[in-house]
Amino acid sequence: MSKPTFVIVHGAWHRPAHFEPLMTALNRHGYRAVAPALPSVHKAPTEIVPDHHEDVAAVRQAILDELDGGADVIVVPHSYGGIPASGAVRGLDRQSRAAAGGHTTAVVAIAAITSFIIPAGTSIVDTDQHERPTVPDILAPPPAELFYHDLLPAAESERWSALLNPMSSHALFDTCTFSAYTALPIHYLMATDDRAMDFAKQERVVARMRAADGAVLPIRTEVLQGCGHSPFLSRVEETVAFLRRSAGEDVPEGTPEV
Repeated sequence: MSKPTFVIVHGAWHRPAHFEPLMTALNRHGYRAVAPALPSVHKAPTEIVPDHHEDVAAVRQAILDELDGGADVIVVPHSYGGIPASGAVRGLDRQSRAAAGGHTTAVVAIAAITSFIIPAGTSIVDTDQHERPTVPDILAPPPAELFYHDLLPAAESERWSALLNPMSSHALFDTCTFSAYTALPIHYLMATDDRAMDFAKQERVVARMRAADGAVLPIRTEVLQGCGHSPFLSRVEETVAFLRRSAGEDVPEGTPEV
């Protein structure tokens, strides 16, 4: 059986370049991995993207390119990336693809990395039951320690924070358009020392999926103890092992191989 392609969906302020170490490690295990640039970040600050729909289109096109090329796909959203990823996978599951035109390839799962996989009609702020904040159209990147406090040496944090880019607040706080967990199996990598999306928030996201009507159960979770918001940089080996298990490989937990 051929291996699926991982389509990685970066989060707010990030770029595909942040995921190069992870993609390189996946390549060593025979997996193809691609990471489309999201317009809400890529076009800032010269252009204000009015919502997250261009991000959805970019992710969906990346997925379709792989499906049309003969590969199944596992979508790997990080943080905000769960919002456009959810919209992008609508109608691309195995049953829908077969019914729509007899297609033999499909999105087979979502393997989320501390990400917002949330119900249609809700937004990031609803996870905390807060109102949408009043913020500028373009948001500058937050301090590096929010994302990379557990990266060592400190120069690594500086290296990756230098690649962060402003992004559209209209995309970041936009409403999710599809409850992806009602169509696809969900694998979810949690990080206990995440300072951007704290562990309690991750638990709420997972609990909400598990309790939802029509959810594809079980929702499989793995937990990285003491890990910050960016395990794709700080804990590459364990993140790769999580993704390989999500693809059906028998990789023992606690003994990742890269």
